[in-house]
Amino acid sequence: MSTPGRWACGILGKAHGLRGQLYLNLAPDGLQRLTLGTSFSIAGKDPAAPGGAERVIPCVVERVGGTDQRPLVRLDLAQTREAAIALQGMELLASGAELEALPHYRVGDLLGLRVETASGGLLGEVSDVLEAPVHEILQVKTPDGSPLLLPLVDEVVTVADGVLRVVDGFLED
Repeated sequence: MSTPGRWACGILGKAHGLRGQLYLNLAPDGLQRLTLGTSFSIAGKDPAAPGGAERVIPCVVERVGGTDQRPLVRLDLAQTREAAIALQGMELLASGAELEALPHYRVGDLLGLRVETASGGLLGEVSDVLEAPVHEILQVKTPDGSPLLLPLVDEVVTVADGVLRVVDGFLED
């Protein structure tokens, strides 16, 4: 759900213990966002709102523990296990100046971009951005209609002047 000024850290998972801790199912770069964030909020569907509208609630991350692969967080919104269970499935969002300074792309900015090799050969157009555990994957619709998957990493792709370029040699066997 990353929206301007808010960056997804992950989805609040199972409650752990009796003091309101939750496992955090990390989004790509979620641990970095959790570390660099200076203010936080949670977001999710509000079942009481008409049509299940999205709600965003500011919160404080009081504690981060666990491991880098399976972090535990305690939020000021949940001091008991029961309160933590009520937050399961909500998305933890971070904001802050250091996050805004990181290089980033918004999905809406990538969709429809022309995709070329660095030497100018047409590969197609970005048709979707898929979330994966380590980084996002770009789905490219090639001129013949078949899909091509590319990792969204700086070593492979660059975006400049409204064109996404893939380093030469990446797609060769």
